Amino acid sequence: MIRQEYDIRLEPIGIVHTNASIEDIKNSYMGVEGVVEVFPEYEEGLDRIEGFSHIIVIAYLHMVSDENRKVLKVRYRRLRRFGIEIDDLPLVGVFCTDSPHRPNPTALSILELVERNGRFLKVRGLDLYDGTPVLDIKAYTPDRCIENIKVPWWVKKLEERIRKALGELKWI
Repeated sequence: MIRQEYDIRLEPIGIVHTNASIEDIKNSYMGVEGVVEVFPEYEEGLDRIEGFSHIIVIAYLHMVSDENRKVLKVRYRRLRRFGIEIDDLPLVGVFCTDSPHRPNPTALSILELVERNGRFLKVRGLDLYDGTPVLDIKAYTPDRCIENIKVPWWVKKLEERIRKALGELKWI
């Protein structure tokens, strides 16, 4: 099969603001509070978004190096904070994870929408750094909720270890 070439150009529609440090964000399991600023020319696209409890933010991970864009195998490093040794974590394909180290460093974050103030969206559960460019925003709607998902054995094992460390969680 021949790979088709594309000229893909994405322009940010906004930017993330948070007072949390990079380390605070890395170490936060449930995310931090912050604001998604939508640029003035896109504010009209927010009409009636305040009725939703959650939004999906697609962002460009601008701090990922060219070297880290070549990474195809990773470990769930963020689980080390729960006392799991790095060698106990399976080496898996990057597309099995939410690692920022990937060929196209994009993020998909589901955030609680606390309030809208014009073109500024106050959010909770933020896992993006201050200054991260926002590419798109979508409302989180019930049709996106998948109830019966299947995960591999190693994800179940990691989830059990996290529950022991933190107590009952919805999903890692």
